Amino acid sequence: MKLQRSTGILLGVAIALVTTVALFETQKGPQSDQGETLYDFAEADVSAFTLEKPEETLAFTKTDNIWRMTEPEDAAADPSSVAFLLNIITNDTIQETITTTPDQLETYGLDDPTATIQLTVDEATYTLSLGDEDFSGTSLYAITHQEAVTTNSVDVYLIPKGIENGIERPIADWLADVEDPDSTNGELPPQTTTPSAAPDKNDTNDSSDSPTENTEP
Repeated sequence: MKLQRSTGILLGVAIALVTTVALFETQKGPQSDQGETLYDFAEADVSAFTLEKPEETLAFTKTDNIWRMTEPEDAAADPSSVAFLLNIITNDTIQETITTTPDQLETYGLDDPTATIQLTVDEATYTLSLGDEDFSGTSLYAITHQEAVTTNSVDVYLIPKGIENGIERPIADWLADVEDPDSTNGELPPQTTTPSAAPDKNDTNDSSDSPTENTEP
């Protein structure tokens, strides 16, 4: 009887464990397909964006392909800093998708995001909120629209932590360098190919310009 009782207890524990794992897997979405990004639009499609952090809010607009900061000050923006952040948002791929409920957002640090980015594309607004790091410390939890918290389920994404390099920078780094004429217009300079140096017709090694040797005795 004791053996049967022990077997029954072990069987009950095993069933409970299987049930718990199954429940967890139903809440956890599958690994995203390789190459899947947060958004379908491209970096060049973004015409404005705001970056909200607990300590500050920055805003930028693009006119005629030229970026300008509008908040906290009105000044020409550094195109490299803008392009770096937008490139990460539109090109970095999702590492994992986790389907959860709004009341579990606190688990991922998304009830009070560390940063929220609002992007304007064709007069539509897209919101990306960033939460805590995952256990490995190499990724961040994120949700792609604030309206998700009003639904019964929310997709939480794991994205590369490199996005922090795009948002954690002093305001001075967002502003164009007034001493650099190529940066003050807020537009990235076009790439140019430097041609190979042509021979200098005034090269002192050219025999035509060398002094005539005196052949007289």
